[in-house]
Order: sequence, then structure tokens, then C-alpha cells
Amino acid sequence: MNATLDALQFDPANIEWQRMGSYTGFSYYLLNVDVENRVIDLLFNFEANQKCFYHRHHQPSSALVLHGEQHIWEPQSDGNERHEVRPTGHFSVAKGAETHIEGAGADGCIVYQNIRAKGDLVYSILNDDLSTRADVYMRDFFSSFEQQAA
Repeated sequence: MNATLDALQFDPANIEWQRMGSYTGFSYYLLNVDVENRVIDLLFNFEANQKCFYHRHHQPSSALVLHGEQHIWEPQSDGNERHEVRPTGHFSVAKGAETHIEGAGADGCIVYQNIRAKGDLVYSILNDDLSTRADVYMRDFFSSFEQQAA
């Protein structure tokens, strides 16, 4: 591979990461929220060995791991969890509804995510029993994007 590309590294030093309420262990940064076309581009930054909460994606999305390892825990119908480790450079596509917890390995993790929403409900924050705690809509992303830019 080209030596210039081999040396390419993502540098998050100048990003003003945002916290999601009182949740700890991860932060995010909205790159773009296009309400008219229903597209959201954002970054997630997971601290080393930390994870977020159960949540359900309702819209198609794709993700690219920019740094570290992204860990995914998906609840299974038998009560167990499936654990997947996605290394730097891993690209994934989700076509719709998907329930899981995301997190990072020992070096932390930064993930780029692109959401292409067909409807207003983007994702739901879930309780441990997988019941809905809160729904997050396109307008919520746009409001956060405006506040971030201010």
C-alpha cells in the first residue's frame, strides 16, 4: 500500500465532544444533520473498556471504526448476548431495526456513523429489560446540532 496512506491516522484532538445527558464513558460529535434529506453524520468516542446503554436503531445506518475496537453486545432470544468485536477499518451496514449495546476495547474506540432515516424516530434508549426509556427523533438531532454550532 502507498506509504502515505499507511501513515494516515485520524486525529480527534480538535473535536469538541458532547456528552449525552448524564451518561458517562462515551461522547459524540455531530458532523452534519440534514433534516430535508433525513441524513445524520456523527462520531462516537468510547473511552477504554466503556460502553453505552441498550438502544434500538430504527433506521438504516452504516458505521466505520476509525480507531480501536468497537464492541457490540446483542441480546438473543434465549437470554444470552452475542458479542462481536469490530477492529479499526471495519465497515458495517444495518438495514433497519437493531438492538444492542456498543462499547470499546482497551484502547478506546472512535466510530463514524451515517444514518439515512426513512422516518422521524431514529433510535430508542432502552432499559435493561429492553423496554423503551426514551425515543430520539430527527428533530432532537437537529436541535443538538444547532446547539453544538452555537
